[in-house]
Amino acid sequence: MSQQSDHVLVVGGTGMLQGVVQYFAGVGSTVSVVARNVSKLNMLAEKVRDLSGNIHKVAVDYRDTNKFIDVIHHSVVLHGAISKAVVWIHSTAPDAPYALARLLNASSPRCKYFRVLGSAAAHPEKSFDDRDFFKNNYSNLSYHEIILGFVVEQNRSRWLSREEICTGILNVIHQPLERAIIGTVSPWSLRP
Repeated sequence: MSQQSDHVLVVGGTGMLQGVVQYFAGVGSTVSVVARNVSKLNMLAEKVRDLSGNIHKVAVDYRDTNKFIDVIHHSVVLHGAISKAVVWIHSTAPDAPYALARLLNASSPRCKYFRVLGSAAAHPEKSFDDRDFFKNNYSNLSYHEIILGFVVEQNRSRWLSREEICTGILNVIHQPLERAIIGTVSPWSLRP
């Protein structure tokens, strides 16, 4: 087992979270990156190969929850406990965030679990909030929700850019809040 001091997990790291992966690889972390697309994983690994950290490519579809958990467990065995998990899992895999939390709660005590959610999590009529559930069921984790909002400019709105998303997520990681919104979610009527 590697004695790396900082093992970071990024689920969805070949898409909008690439900048998060690049940041952690740049500061010397071992970064386990989960993605379905092997060629995108290889391109990302090539992009960061000259940085001081290293990438552990984890090619798995998180919709296959059992396989997803098995490969993350293997990553923990190889590289040590995960200190931070940045998790962008779509609603097509509703059990995966909780299965991952169970694994990290047991294998990586004191892990900071940053769950990235779309703007729908802040819908005024159907707001989503798992903070109490995580505190009550995964007491070894420090759980944080990051909601991706939108930007309003001159009474028009747009989605956040990848750069804005990564900058916002890294800001939350450095100054953790229980719940953070990147951009805005109001007025809801201006949501793109």
